[in-house]
Amino acid sequence: MVVRKLLFVIIYCLIGLLTENSFAADTTVVKDLSHDWFFYDKSSKSYLPLVSRSLFKENTVHFDIAPAQYSNSLLKITSDKPLSVFINNNIVDIVAIEAYYSLDSLSRAYKDPILHIALYNKNLNIFSISAEVIRMMPSRPIPLVENVIVIKPRGENLFQNFMVGGLIVIAAFLAALYNYFPRTLTDFFKASKALSLRESDENLIKSRPLNQVNLLFYLYLSFLIALVLIFISNAGNIHMETSLFYPRSFLDGMWKWAKLSLILFGWFIAKLLLVSNMSALFRLGNFSVSHFINYMRLTLFIFTIGLLIIIFSYYGFEILSPAYYKGVLNVIFVFMGLRVLILFFKLLSTASYKILHLFSYLCGTEVIPFVMLLYLGLNQPF
Repeated sequence: MVVRKLLFVIIYCLIGLLTENSFAADTTVVKDLSHDWFFYDKSSKSYLPLVSRSLFKENTVHFDIAPAQYSNSLLKITSDKPLSVFINNNIVDIVAIEAYYSLDSLSRAYKDPILHIALYNKNLNIFSISAEVIRMMPSRPIPLVENVIVIKPRGENLFQNFMVGGLIVIAAFLAALYNYFPRTLTDFFKASKALSLRESDENLIKSRPLNQVNLLFYLYLSFLIALVLIFISNAGNIHMETSLFYPRSFLDGMWKWAKLSLILFGWFIAKLLLVSNMSALFRLGNFSVSHFINYMRLTLFIFTIGLLIIIFSYYGFEILSPAYYKGVLNVIFVFMGLRVLILFFKLLSTASYKILHLFSYLCGTEVIPFVMLLYLGLNQPF
């Protein structure tokens, strides 16, 4: 019954966010830049024009453009997968679905009369990308009176809409948890227990790690982490091979957010199984439940602080620098590494096991999975 009420609150908030206004605009294609594409041939060590798309096997396509020749026009780039955009050998953006760049702004920002633009994806599909110069002409309303006042609509930011909607859902989820399970919520969010190097007896949340209440908290944490990762990937211009981190509309963002959250939720269940099996293998008694709950609490603490920093930085101080949010992600990784040390001292205080014994156990449950996570996140071999 409680789960149904909680789901009702979340669904109600989502329905309230789905109203969108659309405004018509006429577009004219000035030039299709795909005819000017070329690529770097490693065998000849030179740039060659792209003649046959079916034979193209590279991961980068190039073209040159003179912005001054196209006043009052936009450069439109589309792709069905995340696409890194380089201008004069410097990355400037990551295109999730489509992006528009004012050529007048590019002409003022760069001193070179001709700009060299490169589009990169590790598994580039040349048939799914396009680059065009377009000119947008807003539709003019037919005046009914002589002195009609035309109000120009504000441009819509799809990512901003998704983030605001995501924050509302997170807040509603947290409020529902506080309303129905205040004692458990207080225990999960106690910083003193999360950062303490000594273990304390908490039968409330440790007795059954897979009970209904704890599963709801794991689900909340999954949505929280997914929202933080999606935001940092976009605000920090971090290239991800999968489009799961790049919403192209409000509903698409909510769907991708839900899928990423379910993946994280599945990881938490797999983490519990890993900890339980390793604890039995090393004969550590009831370490598995204590270890897992402390792991979840520290993770909740880290990403809650990360989300608060993002909210105050982006919406409060209006910090838009991609380097700043990359730094926030690096700080999160550092604290995730420190989490291993805190767990080590917590487990060390519960029983008189040898340090080498506990370290071997943590290597299998924490260190190796964390290193694998860093490798997959940085190299993205998928």
